[in-house]
Amino acid sequence: MKLKLFSFLLAGVLLLTSCASVFTGSKRNVLFESNPAGAKVYVNGMEQCIAPCNIKVKNNDRVDFRLDGYNERVVVMDADFNLVAILNGFSIIGWGIDALTGSLQRVNTKYVKVDLEKGSKKQAYIDYMEKGKGTITKVAINTENKSIETTIVLASK
Repeated sequence: MKLKLFSFLLAGVLLLTSCASVFTGSKRNVLFESNPAGAKVYVNGMEQCIAPCNIKVKNNDRVDFRLDGYNERVVVMDADFNLVAILNGFSIIGWGIDALTGSLQRVNTKYVKVDLEKGSKKQAYIDYMEKGKGTITKVAINTENKSIETTIVLASK
């Protein structure tokens, strides 16, 4: 009898392990729009789509909207506590897995629309470089991780 009860409790704990990771995950599908339409949407520096579009994003993702002739707009995705994680109950393993996968928090919005202002502002570091206050000393391209590392030396005042 004790073995059956123990087996039942163990099965219950294992079935409820990492509920937020299993049921919702850490990413959410968000609709991005720009006014005017047609802005390129970048997530953490990587081009994803042209607005309007749906993209899966997670907490603290930086979303940039860029359109020629308009100032760039940046949105940082914020998140709230993922209520599905409560199903973990007293399972420390479940809470740990949800914390490691980032599923304890989930993006709290499903729709983002930005109004772009006319202008020709470029990225800040390009403006800085055009004024002759810095020089690029190194550019490293990592094709495996799809990243570019640029070292800029700023001139002293």
